[in-house]
Amino acid sequence: MRRRSLLVAAATTGALSVLPNGAKARAKSPQAFPVLDSLAMAVTPEENRQFSFTDKASAYFYGRTHQDKPDDWFFGWNVATKRIFQDYRLTLDGKPLLRARAKAVVSPHAIARDYGAVKETLRMFDGLTALMVEVETALSGRIGFEFTGDLLGMGEVGAEGVWHRPKEAPESWLLLAPIEGGGKGFFILLGATKAEVRRLLSQLRRNHQSLTRARMARMEALVSGPRALDAGDPDRTKALLWMRLTADQLVMKQMGTGIYAGLPWFNDYWGRDTFISITGTLFVTGQYDVAADVFRSFAALQDMDPKSKTYGRIPNRARPDGVQYNTADGTPRFIITLADLVQRSGNSALAKELWPTVKRAVQGVLANNVDEHGLITHDDADTWMDAKEKGARAFSPRGNRAIDIQALWLEAFDAALDLLGKVATTGRKRITRDEFRNDSGLRALFEFQSTLSGAAVELQEGIYKFEEPTSKYLVDHLRSDGTQDLKLRPNVFFALNPFRNGTVPFPEQVEAHLRQLRSLWEGLVYPWGVATLAQSDPDFHPYHEHWHFYHKDAAYHNGTVWPWLNGIAIQRMIEQNQIEPAWALFENMNRQALHEGAVGSLAECADALPIDGANWTRRTGTFLQAWSNAEHIRVWHEWFLGLRTPPEWDLSGSSLGIDVRPRLPNHVHDVRSTLHVGPSRLEVHFHAGGAGRWKLNWFGPEEVLTFNAFTDREIKIQIDLPANGSVNFQIQNQSSGNESAYGFLVEVFDANKKKILGPEFFEDVRWRADVQQSGGRTATLTEIQALRDEVFADLGFCEPKLAPNLKSLSVYHDPPLTY
Repeated sequence: MRRRSLLVAAATTGALSVLPNGAKARAKSPQAFPVLDSLAMAVTPEENRQFSFTDKASAYFYGRTHQDKPDDWFFGWNVATKRIFQDYRLTLDGKPLLRARAKAVVSPHAIARDYGAVKETLRMFDGLTALMVEVETALSGRIGFEFTGDLLGMGEVGAEGVWHRPKEAPESWLLLAPIEGGGKGFFILLGATKAEVRRLLSQLRRNHQSLTRARMARMEALVSGPRALDAGDPDRTKALLWMRLTADQLVMKQMGTGIYAGLPWFNDYWGRDTFISITGTLFVTGQYDVAADVFRSFAALQDMDPKSKTYGRIPNRARPDGVQYNTADGTPRFIITLADLVQRSGNSALAKELWPTVKRAVQGVLANNVDEHGLITHDDADTWMDAKEKGARAFSPRGNRAIDIQALWLEAFDAALDLLGKVATTGRKRITRDEFRNDSGLRALFEFQSTLSGAAVELQEGIYKFEEPTSKYLVDHLRSDGTQDLKLRPNVFFALNPFRNGTVPFPEQVEAHLRQLRSLWEGLVYPWGVATLAQSDPDFHPYHEHWHFYHKDAAYHNGTVWPWLNGIAIQRMIEQNQIEPAWALFENMNRQALHEGAVGSLAECADALPIDGANWTRRTGTFLQAWSNAEHIRVWHEWFLGLRTPPEWDLSGSSLGIDVRPRLPNHVHDVRSTLHVGPSRLEVHFHAGGAGRWKLNWFGPEEVLTFNAFTDREIKIQIDLPANGSVNFQIQNQSSGNESAYGFLVEVFDANKKKILGPEFFEDVRWRADVQQSGGRTATLTEIQALRDEVFADLGFCEPKLAPNLKSLSVYHDPPLTY
């Protein structure tokens, strides 16, 4: 018998059914998930929002809360990049239950639809290729399940249920079967053979309740206990916890451990996206072991052919059907974040394990991609602005030397030097002369150290070619003929860091840096995100999808807003203590996660300008983008909370210090979070009861803490933290006559809560003296802050304005263009 549906009433072979009259709901589990439950969000039919779940392996389900007919190519269940089915509907006595009339509630682990007489809940399971649709009703009718869309065709009835061969995965078997036993509803399962599917069905019928609880417990652990978060406002906290879980949703096992770039269509691994996303997704929650597996997976996919022009690169894109290496920025980001992970976790063994990968990456770029000035070269579409017309001509050509690629490789060379030092010293308290003489591997490391140092110095000197002669501003890229491209793009944000490596620049350098930062913010940063091209540029495209005028990829990096860029823009502003402008952008993204687009997440893109009659722009691109969510989480944790600076570690693996630099607005009170330092942790309570008060609890051995805070000025102190102790800080300005002393009132407590210091005042003496550096007087903190106040006075967002006579709007196409 062939069919597409399954009835649920009194089970027999053939027409299957379960759920007898007056069936009772399952007893509630005694296990509680209070934070997860608090994140549930009701969605109205008018909102009809997108939602998604993954199995943390290779499958996801995507739909809309109230949509009855699938109208998106990627709707439904997708497994290992193959579409399996587009959607389903439930029936009651043969009549469809209409979602448009249902009450929908979306949680991080499930979606529940209440039709009045019937309630359904859709779930997935960790690591199992299966879906479950639970049904609850007290009615006497018969509940049916029907697939919708055209990906399955007619099925074949068997003893277990209805079998299908998915059109895009014809080698697999799909089974629709009743739950039976401890629950009512349906399983949808996929496997390579019928026997495999039957085993999975048997496992789920026995254990689906415990598997559901295990999945919920995993999620609860990411948002509670040592990973608990209170952002000082219920909605802000809810948005950040949702984004944490939706970002984690994308950590998969499809080709080893990796991070999906975005849903629905980037259900594969992108090197660039992964190592932009890994900090906010895994580092800030202390998931260091999972992060290490991500690096191992990408290391295994590195181009290891010395004859290849992409030798040493980690993949740009890794899919089950192939690997591509067309990225100039994925590889330096791999090195930078690997060094960061080793620093945070103290796992020097990982540095040694992956050092061959790092060495190949450096050897490859030095052999194939360095010009006569030490600058890194690349093709037109090898940066993150990679859109091409029909796979050939770059829509946003940035060859052959982009500023962000230079900045990334400069940081990567430094990171590689750090890793090399850890490899050389792992297991040693010091290196003796005899060890150096007799160990050829050790000598090779130090020879490569010289190569790395030389490349870094040459690249640093070459970057001056990016300075525009009059303004001293950095340009977006150098063309292959050496001329400067003067378009205002956000990529310069990545290079605007005059305080690199802790150096203090000369006053004129600071001023050029600050003025360019202001020009970037006012020229590119809208309230809804950072645009890819200034609206005054003749090549500006005001809307991402505007098919009557241009292909969407023409706009992709030529005006379209990308929320992931908010991260570096906010970071640069906070580095200059410009907290309020950064905070305004940050809060707008929290609102989006709660009220726009997909439930609890940030999208890939947005229009640069609102359409006629609107005061906000449309979300576009993927509805859930890894780096959009991860960068938002990163700047919250590392820049607003200041829990970012990884500790240094000595040769024995002991931490040499923790650096905390909160930059919260003064009106944001009672914020709580955690910094994970190797196996230890620092729990923080910022603006505790009011601005300028901080409480820190340390769970670890004796430690050195550097604390750097800002109210109207920056104040820094260093103290000794006792093992498992705590410390309270309060900013004070103590005046005597014409003299003012800025510092902290400090109290320190031991593991038994016994006060061992304070309250005692510590002055930050840096405000009394000039900072000296060889080569001349450098800027003092007072001068730098005064210059900041002058440059950023009355700073606002870019004001959206549609310029007349844009080239992008000069030709109208009827019918509209298509893919």
